[in-house]
Amino acid sequence: MSFQLTKSDIKDRTREYWEKSSRSANRFSSYECYIDQLLGRELSTAKPSHSLGKVHTLALTVGESFEPLLQIVCVLKPQRVVLILNSSYGGTPGDHHGEDLKKLMLRLNQNQSLGNFRPQLSDANFKLVDLPDDNLVDLPDDTPTHVFRKLRAAFQESAAQPPAGYTNVVDITGAKNSMIVGAFLYAAHSGLPITYVDFGEYDSDWRRPYGYTCRIGAVANPYEAFHLRDWEQVRRLYESYNFRNARALLGKEANARGTGEGILGAMSQILGGSGNTPLFDQSDIDRVKRLASLFEMYEAWENGDYATAKTIKDGFDPTLPADIVPWSIEELGSIWPNVTSALNAQTAAQQLLNLHLALKQGSEKPSDSLFAQPLPLLAYVRDELAKIERLISKNEDYRSAYLRAAGLEEFLLKARLCISWLKNELDVTINNNSPVRPSALSQNDQSEGFKAMVSHSSADSMRKTLQRSRQLALQQVNMKVSLSNGAPKLDEYWKGKQLDFDTFVSDRGNPGFTRLRGEAIHTHLYIPRPIAEAALELVQAAVEEFERNWLEHFHKHTLAKAKDKLVDAPSWSRLCEVCELTFLPPRLCQ
Repeated sequence: MSFQLTKSDIKDRTREYWEKSSRSANRFSSYECYIDQLLGRELSTAKPSHSLGKVHTLALTVGESFEPLLQIVCVLKPQRVVLILNSSYGGTPGDHHGEDLKKLMLRLNQNQSLGNFRPQLSDANFKLVDLPDDNLVDLPDDTPTHVFRKLRAAFQESAAQPPAGYTNVVDITGAKNSMIVGAFLYAAHSGLPITYVDFGEYDSDWRRPYGYTCRIGAVANPYEAFHLRDWEQVRRLYESYNFRNARALLGKEANARGTGEGILGAMSQILGGSGNTPLFDQSDIDRVKRLASLFEMYEAWENGDYATAKTIKDGFDPTLPADIVPWSIEELGSIWPNVTSALNAQTAAQQLLNLHLALKQGSEKPSDSLFAQPLPLLAYVRDELAKIERLISKNEDYRSAYLRAAGLEEFLLKARLCISWLKNELDVTINNNSPVRPSALSQNDQSEGFKAMVSHSSADSMRKTLQRSRQLALQQVNMKVSLSNGAPKLDEYWKGKQLDFDTFVSDRGNPGFTRLRGEAIHTHLYIPRPIAEAALELVQAAVEEFERNWLEHFHKHTLAKAKDKLVDAPSWSRLCEVCELTFLPPRLCQ
């Protein structure tokens, strides 16, 4: 006896069905419950549609799960159904598995809850392609060739010939890979459309799709569209800065045994009877491999691994044109920390910390610091700002965007002070003595004082020092610093912004912007998009003030040298042009 579903919310009802069906000893009765109590709700919620017209014979390549197959029959409402079955399913003979599915599909006829999705099928409208029998066709080995031959035989029968105004369809939902390949080959041979059921949402705990997010996909020319759809996905992933998954779709070239993956595997495969000639010329395959290497470079760059990105960039032959290489790779690649050769995590962590501190503090003296190098410093700042923008616009990761915006705003405060130190425009007081400039300190005091300032972590106190309202206390070295008369004064770039430091104040009296950052770091605090966008607005103003009022003041003409430098990945069309992907249809290179 089938069980009852009690939840009204469609998502809760779906989970309830999964829970109860997982405990049910009768798989068939679980599917009866699905048809009677859930399927109609799923279809009325999803409202799946198609543009195939009227369907006469629908061939279903049958997998383990019945739910999506029941959905596709309700949406397409065919006049006939051919079930392509494996010889067995987890110990259940294929014909038994097919008969169960047939009975369930016939049950759809009586389900009033399906409304316009209710098909009209009869026992005579079914054909099961499985074991040898008067009414069943043998599928002795479910290889692509056998699937192709059985589909061809099934569709050649007189009953399968569609009347005027109807079409035949092959569906590959839930099938194993060998059946999908055979179905594609047959559809390409016969010109039949292929359908599949896709879903907009999956449950990670149950590892199952939510049926109410179903949609019907249809491919008019399977052989061509299979590859073009992959390329369209590569383009979408690239434009979303998902370089890793874009590279994964490109796959690997076929090896000597003919084994390859993804697009490269398809391009380099050798079909039977073609000797040793792959589908594409080696020059085209090499161009796609070059594209894959570019994706690898962009992935390292987007992750802040500038050293690895530069190593990849320098390995290209011929060299890459400058307009597709982000500026930060060139400026930061040779100085950025890299610990890929470390033997274990602890060693890597220690090396990374040491290299990072050396970059900020100076490996031997303050003048070795990143803060003493205006172009690399500016490249980092602009690169980080662009990444914050992308976290909002492309990743929709608002919490990370807020934290990085707050981090960059603090970094810029420190950069202003460090540049002023390096340019000898700070007054340094040691143990309440008369103030002196950094150049008047001993080498040891210069080094230790600069390190202490680089390590200072209070954004609020640095901001007040830059406003000339207080000295910055570097307690570990008994120093206090303040701006000299030759240094700029911090412009109040936050004035009038949504997160204005003077109006958005925490209960501790410090800016709420800073307090919220601390709370978000130490708890998994959700940051809504408007707050992330307000943080971006604030840090954009901070960057503009830093560049105009500080960097250009101390390092004349730096901004002119940085004009029009690339901070984003190039357009997809430019990438196709550089990689000479001339074998792609023009619309895929736009």
